[in-house]
Amino acid sequence: MLKIEKWLDNKILRKVSQKLKDNELKTYFKLAQEMKKYIKNPKHWWVWLAAPQVGYNIRLIIVSLLKDREDENYKTVVMFNPEILEFSVEKECGEEWCLSVPNKKGTVERPKDIKLVYQDEKWTLKSLMLSWLSARIVQHEVDHLNWILFTDRL
Repeated sequence: MLKIEKWLDNKILRKVSQKLKDNELKTYFKLAQEMKKYIKNPKHWWVWLAAPQVGYNIRLIIVSLLKDREDENYKTVVMFNPEILEFSVEKECGEEWCLSVPNKKGTVERPKDIKLVYQDEKWTLKSLMLSWLSARIVQHEVDHLNWILFTDRL
């Protein structure tokens, strides 16, 4: 059972997460599956989660790649060692909230499009171009890996 760490009592949320090495995939594969199961549980209905939010100082995020807030056909992806390579010049504002910062919402300006690389559950290197809501979700979670909370961007 995963415990969601809150920002006031978690030092891991304020540390840069460590990149995973090739030989560590098996060690964290089960954690990735538990995190994915957590956010896909209709009781929680969440679309993003980063390892620091559950007490692990590693570069692992689980994200649901939504086209918009009404999208019911989205894919949930496990990303080990995600790295955003490019940000668009065009920006957009959107409302954000976070499991680790309960009862707070705010409008955050972020680049509209991103290009990123990550390793999937089979340790295959993948590249994606994302826009709009999917780009926002990934940026929010990568921020967690870099000790940044959405409240820092308000």
